[in-house]
Amino acid sequence: MIENKFSGSSSAITAADLDHLESAIGKTLPPPFRNHYLKYNGGTPERTYWQDEDFEEPVEVSVFKPISDGESTVLSTYQLMLEKKVIPAHLLPFANDWGGNFFCLNLDTGTVSYFTTDTFDSDLSSEENHAEFEKPICSNFLKFVQGLIDEEDVDEE
Repeated sequence: MIENKFSGSSSAITAADLDHLESAIGKTLPPPFRNHYLKYNGGTPERTYWQDEDFEEPVEVSVFKPISDGESTVLSTYQLMLEKKVIPAHLLPFANDWGGNFFCLNLDTGTVSYFTTDTFDSDLSSEENHAEFEKPICSNFLKFVQGLIDEEDVDEE
């Protein structure tokens, strides 16, 4: 696959920054995730759309969160969303769509999930809401980044 280049990345990070993130979350990050962030610390991909037969419409990535250098980092978002009981602990939000929903790395499996945050059902428990709103979309981080497509390649069926 062709590399998906990023613009607007934050200042470069080091392996020590990723080690700190791993220490804070208590999990090891997959090498493709680490390599990507060493090259691009957040930013906007050239190709921004994820299209999948499980979605009625394609979803667009707004921005990848930086590891450091900014107020809305991967770790600060993860900690805040855990504190508010919005996401389960196994999901690390690394990007947003334009509506504030998350693209997350599943820390247990290495897969990528799309997690909607705007449809909380007060009749369900936190665990039931988490299960309802997590949609696995790609088998790994690298395939997700490379599988994003340009707007003109989106199928509008």
